[in-house]
Amino acid sequence: MLVAYRPSHADATYDFKYGVRSVEGGGRSSARETIGRVAGGAIAKKILKLHSGTEVLAYVSQVHKVVLTKEINNELLTLDQIESNLVRCPDLEYAQKMIAVIDAIRVKGDSVGGVVTCIVRNAPRGLGSPVFDKLEAELAKAALSLPASKGFEIGSGFGGTFLTGSEHNDEFYTDEHGRVRTRTNRSGGIQGGISNGETIEMRIGFKPTPTISLMAQHAQCQLFPINPEFQEPSSRKLETTAAY
Repeated sequence: MLVAYRPSHADATYDFKYGVRSVEGGGRSSARETIGRVAGGAIAKKILKLHSGTEVLAYVSQVHKVVLTKEINNELLTLDQIESNLVRCPDLEYAQKMIAVIDAIRVKGDSVGGVVTCIVRNAPRGLGSPVFDKLEAELAKAALSLPASKGFEIGSGFGGTFLTGSEHNDEFYTDEHGRVRTRTNRSGGIQGGISNGETIEMRIGFKPTPTISLMAQHAQCQLFPINPEFQEPSSRKLETTAAY
């Protein structure tokens, strides 16, 4: 790290902007900075549950090319289902496939990315406001501020571009309790930048972890050329690293 910018890390951009970079492990750009968000989020979830019965759940819906295609009932999904396996996928069959893919890539010293689906049940109506403070914009900003995040979708997301207006529209109806609801939820619980009371559904895409055992073979930069003394022989067995 002293002699080269690591590919796809923030070393170079931090150096370009601030003239310094953390060579001990990424500094503020490291995913370790999320520990504060985890702690704060755990408390916030408890407050939301007590205040309005709002539940926030997230699970892995894709790892590399393994995509969870089984329909998950987001209204009945439980935390126990999500936490039942290492990859936190609520479907055990797909969880095993994801684990197998991660292991196959990990032993090669490489990494993979994936998608996390997040749902918010019983979200109060009226959250967000038009134009600059739309709820989906605020959620996107929060999600995309996470290290390694590269994409954000809400509701139908990019898939909605393949539909016509009549196919995509969420029809309103009045339920048995007299509440105005929608029969479908392609809007993802938000319309016009404001929550409508339906379950908020979003997906965040994460790139493959850039810190890999193959790093020494790829970390090249004209400003900071690789020092051959730091290179591992190509015949040396690669050390394993976390793939996701």
